[in-house]
Amino acid sequence: MSRQSTDRYDTVTTLFHWGMALVIVALWGAGHVIAAMLDGPPRSELIGLHKVLGVLILVLAVGRLAWRFTHQPPRSLPGTRAAERLVSSLVHAALYALILAIPLGGILMSQSGGHAVTVLGFELPMLIGKDPALHELFEFTHQSFGWILALVLLAHVGAALKHHFVQKDATLRRMLPGRN
Repeated sequence: MSRQSTDRYDTVTTLFHWGMALVIVALWGAGHVIAAMLDGPPRSELIGLHKVLGVLILVLAVGRLAWRFTHQPPRSLPGTRAAERLVSSLVHAALYALILAIPLGGILMSQSGGHAVTVLGFELPMLIGKDPALHELFEFTHQSFGWILALVLLAHVGAALKHHFVQKDATLRRMLPGRN
């Protein structure tokens, strides 16, 4: 397993990070617009786009995890307390779990509602049949996990901003695009 520079994350990790951030923001926004829309073709089209982006985030998450398991992150900055490293690890574990669980739950929600998930003309295998009770459960879980993800992301962003503006360390700069 190769270790990244002690100064910053490599280009692939940085692209995964910021690319996934953009897709997650788009998914979050689309999900809330969908919830506010009346049934009809525009809503159906936006749901289709939401599904495509959800599958994209799932693929990116798997790729990012594969990259992470073969490329260690930079070492913690000098002076980082053990408790802070532990909290950071827990937040990152929660982020990974949620970015896998939410799209998988969305697929199961669609399928239990009797709707196939089609991405770029390819229909995903049916993992579950139509089941109204399970559909309600998956819908509740999908939405609840979305809110939990929002809270975890706020903690993640808040910590990065605290490091940058209060502690004035290199935590945020290490993940910004630039020379590696």
